[in-house]
Amino acid sequence: MGPIHGLLFLLFVIKTLSVGVEKRWKFSETTWKVLLACIVPFGTFYIDSRILSKIPPQVAE
Repeated sequence: MGPIHGLLFLLFVIKTLSVGVEKRWKFSETTWKVLLACIVPFGTFYIDSRILSKIPPQVAE
């Protein structure tokens, strides 16, 4: 299970950086908090409810 967990963690980090660039998140305000939250147990739930829910959805062009 260790290698699978490590692979999923790396995919999460890569996807977070990808979405941060795509959605033009400011690294100093959002991206680093999301990356830090993935290290803290259940931190992603906190980030989702407190930070990401406040970001308005972008309409596809």
